[in-house]
Amino acid sequence: MAFLSSLNIPLSGMTAERFRLDIIAQNIANADNVASTPEEAYKRQMVVFGEDKTFKKLLFAKLNSGEIASYNYVKYRGVEAKAVVDDPTPAEPVYDPTHPLADERGYIYESNVDVATEQLDATEAENMYSANMAVFEVVKSMASKALTLGKG
Repeated sequence: MAFLSSLNIPLSGMTAERFRLDIIAQNIANADNVASTPEEAYKRQMVVFGEDKTFKKLLFAKLNSGEIASYNYVKYRGVEAKAVVDDPTPAEPVYDPTHPLADERGYIYESNVDVATEQLDATEAENMYSANMAVFEVVKSMASKALTLGKG
């Protein structure tokens, strides 16, 4: 049933993109936050994706040992959200001496979240989610057709 395990690839992509959308929503929710120091200001977060290399390691191990001919099942892992990192862009100082969080020089610090950028990232994540869904549907359809081959 190695063929069915290939469903894990688009499913992992969908899960990763959903997580990315959650982080984007968190960024947008904190876009208007201000702080009295640049260090305290909310920093935009970004998701770092990576490949789960379990399959490659397993394949190379099997090829090197000569077992590949008898190996019947491979679990494909797909995409992983490896980390959530802070955007290094500094907080934007805004002069507002009347604000209760203003520092001794009269500045408050806005988060480095740009809502327009977040909306573009959300659109990209939605498109990637849809693409993974389309791949999932194709693989599922292929599996269904494969099961009906013997029924002739």
